[in-house]
Amino acid sequence: MPRILHFAQDSDTSGFFPQLARWHDRSRYQMYFGTLNPIAPWLREYMAAHDVQCFSCDCRHRAEYLLGVIRLARFLRRERIDILHTHLFEPSVIGLLAGVLARTPTRIVTRHYSDYHTRIDKHWHVRLDRLCTRLSHSVIAVSQHTADHLISKELAPAEKVHVVLNGIDFERVKLPGPDVRERVRRELAAGNAHLLLVVARLHSEKGHTYLFRALPELKRRVDCPILLLVAGTGTFEDIYQAEVRSLGCENIVRFLGFRQDVAELMAAVDVVVLPSVAEAFGLVLTEALYLGTPVVATRVGGIPEIVDDGVDGILVPPADSQALADAIAVLINDPARRLRMAGAGREKVLRRFRFEGMVRSYEAIYRRLASRAEEKGETHARSLSDHSHV
Repeated sequence: MPRILHFAQDSDTSGFFPQLARWHDRSRYQMYFGTLNPIAPWLREYMAAHDVQCFSCDCRHRAEYLLGVIRLARFLRRERIDILHTHLFEPSVIGLLAGVLARTPTRIVTRHYSDYHTRIDKHWHVRLDRLCTRLSHSVIAVSQHTADHLISKELAPAEKVHVVLNGIDFERVKLPGPDVRERVRRELAAGNAHLLLVVARLHSEKGHTYLFRALPELKRRVDCPILLLVAGTGTFEDIYQAEVRSLGCENIVRFLGFRQDVAELMAAVDVVVLPSVAEAFGLVLTEALYLGTPVVATRVGGIPEIVDDGVDGILVPPADSQALADAIAVLINDPARRLRMAGAGREKVLRRFRFEGMVRSYEAIYRRLASRAEEKGETHARSLSDHSHV
């Protein structure tokens, strides 16, 4: 049975890797999970409960990454890993180097980000992205936009790039009961306020600052109070809280930190907003549409592949506070339009963004690469046999 190691950073707030443990085909593959940095204890426990063996390079600083390459290469050889599947930037650089050193037969990288490094002129990061493409046998792009960028800007061979849209586990966003909206609003003491929600890492690429700057205009445009819920953590938290205070909006913005009840929050709010300036996919939007909450998002990256503008959400240009204010005000002031959009994207999400379907697509790529490797091995063996008779 082929052995697969999924190699990532350290933890997981999106539920992606636990879902991989749940949905991988146990009859065909044995899954391992590894991390570059020390693995989060809860994640190790979850994996163990699902019979997934864990490994960590335990690198606490970048100065230890070379040692991490050696540790991982030893693990790959010792466990005879057949397929190395890396995720995110640093784990992919370290993981693929180790995979080459260990001569792991099949090496795959998923690009969970698209043009971020190119857009902010991180030349060395772009070079390392290109190195990852060269060291891998296949690159999985999480959106067509990401694939197009890989091919046109990073000059990745088109035959090496495969588009596999991200998926969601519908059990993970299952609501506990029909009274969720009322209960959450009571817990938040929201009163008659219109609730907005942004779920994203607190980082500049997620565009929070443009949403915050839209709030003063939005307050003038709507007839009821508004309350913006900010779910997520990140290095920009202090900066964003100071910005909200400087705008005089601290009474209508709540920083909630990391939340495990995101689905319940989405079901309780009037609009989910994703104001990103760069976004490879936008998984939170699929969850909102599945739950029947209209969205306002930016027209960047893979987002237009999720949201049908004017049907289940509204798309606006990135880095445009006025456009965000206009779109949100339209939905807040037009309950009939919100109602029409609510649920309009659910069938699309059920059809196109199933986590199980995503995993089956991964496994189809594994099989194609394994078949190709076998063919090359047979060709090489025949060649050696022919030469032996010369």
